[in-house]
Amino acid sequence: MSETEEIAFWWSYVVPFFDEDRGFFDYWGHDLGDIRYLWRILRPGMVFLDIGAHHGLYSLVAAKRLGADSTVVAFEPSQNEFRRLRLHLRSNGMRSVRAEPIALGATSSNQKFFQIISGDNTRGGLRPPASSDRVLETSVETACLDDYLRRRAVNRVDLVKLDVEGAELEVLQGASVVLAKFRPIFICEVLDTTTQAWGYNAREIVLMFRRYDFRLFESQLDGSIIPHEIKDRYPDVRNYLAVPEERCGLS
Repeated sequence: MSETEEIAFWWSYVVPFFDEDRGFFDYWGHDLGDIRYLWRILRPGMVFLDIGAHHGLYSLVAAKRLGADSTVVAFEPSQNEFRRLRLHLRSNGMRSVRAEPIALGATSSNQKFFQIISGDNTRGGLRPPASSDRVLETSVETACLDDYLRRRAVNRVDLVKLDVEGAELEVLQGASVVLAKFRPIFICEVLDTTTQAWGYNAREIVLMFRRYDFRLFESQLDGSIIPHEIKDRYPDVRNYLAVPEERCGLS
């Protein structure tokens, strides 16, 4: 999706500061370059995982790009957000997207989930959010990604969006087969504010990717990417691209 291409789909949520003169993607801030990169890199036949799908923006874009015979799996454990995700998938006729109301982590179990019921609903997760918004404590099923894919007989993964409010390292710890064998490209949030609730610095996510021979990049507004220099701190809300060394020439 270049700056001149257009993509159309039905969406239910209108931001409070809506301006009819602005395009839909103008409201997605730091995600726009990542979405354009996603559109550029995906090809029919690829498998895309949306971990922390929220209302399904990345899943919808990926399914549009991959076509009706694609494999897209969207994981969203928040009950409220999962309902809106399903609404968006149904309203856009996205039958190729499998929506899963589970959280991913290092092990398979049941855990507490902290769902924000008023305010910034993007911050719900498996740890209490650093927020004064109202939170409802529920229980969710958690799964190890490697186990989930084995049960579903998914034998390839090409690209993963990972945004799970600080649980990114846990997800990667449960995805050794994905990292070592399937070798997908990751679009991953790396943010100290969310990882602190889990007791680690966001830099550890980057170092985990490096241990599996991934190189880190940053997307630009037009969807191109530039190398990322590893930092000690990650205070800014944004995603980074983790690309296997052997795929760097193709990205």
